[in-house]
Amino acid sequence: MRRRNQVSTYLTIVVLGSILMVPIAWMISIAFRSNPDVFSMPLQLIPEHPTLDAFRTVFGNKSLLRLFVNSYIVALSVTAICILFASLAGYGFTRFKFKGKNGALIYILLTQMFPMVLLSIPYFLFITSVGLYNTYIALILAYTSFSLPFSIMMMRDFIATIPKEMDEAATIDGCGPFKTFFLIILPPSLPGLIATGVYTFILAWNEFLFAVVLTNSVNVRPLTIGIGMLIGEFATEWNALMALSFMASVPLILVFLFLQKYFLQGLTAGSVK
Repeated sequence: MRRRNQVSTYLTIVVLGSILMVPIAWMISIAFRSNPDVFSMPLQLIPEHPTLDAFRTVFGNKSLLRLFVNSYIVALSVTAICILFASLAGYGFTRFKFKGKNGALIYILLTQMFPMVLLSIPYFLFITSVGLYNTYIALILAYTSFSLPFSIMMMRDFIATIPKEMDEAATIDGCGPFKTFFLIILPPSLPGLIATGVYTFILAWNEFLFAVVLTNSVNVRPLTIGIGMLIGEFATEWNALMALSFMASVPLILVFLFLQKYFLQGLTAGSVK
């Protein structure tokens, strides 16, 4: 009976995984075709005449390559900021007692209840009023503001699993709060830091709405906008569109592929103590 359950579980995983892989496989297939061959019949998953024309189009367009640089600058900046402040906040919430602590936690949770589209106009008005429209700082501030609350909760749950006796021993040895945080808390928090970083990087890399609202120049706009730019009014280069989409997916796939163990460990921290 147990073996039958295992077989059915693995079979279900294989079937669902195969279904989920179909769009990805089709995207890659179109990326290696010429644009006229995209609509060739009958449909074939493996191109009859594979070509790298779509990738040459992408690499030959300096504006599209600039979008890659913009995405990396914004996503990595947001990731670094969220890791730093989320870890500090998580340390504070788990190790110190202060007035309004529970209220602060409730406020952080409440910020996750509002849909992002509802906040787009207030963000736009604020960013333009302070003169940051069409800048990296505008995107970094916006992405950080809606990435940080969940990042704080992740780090809080992870740091809560670290025994407080380690802090007490460090205090006896003469370490202050910051020295204890950097020398005692951060090293065992590595899985939580990686999980927070992966979550934040993926969120910032994939964001589209605020990139449209807060920028209007290729010099600042991220890659998600560039994918939409390839959709023309009268014609669309579908092969180039799929090639750019595939290239945009590669960093996320690599990040999750190599760090999935830490990501899952960080997400489940605090569930069993």
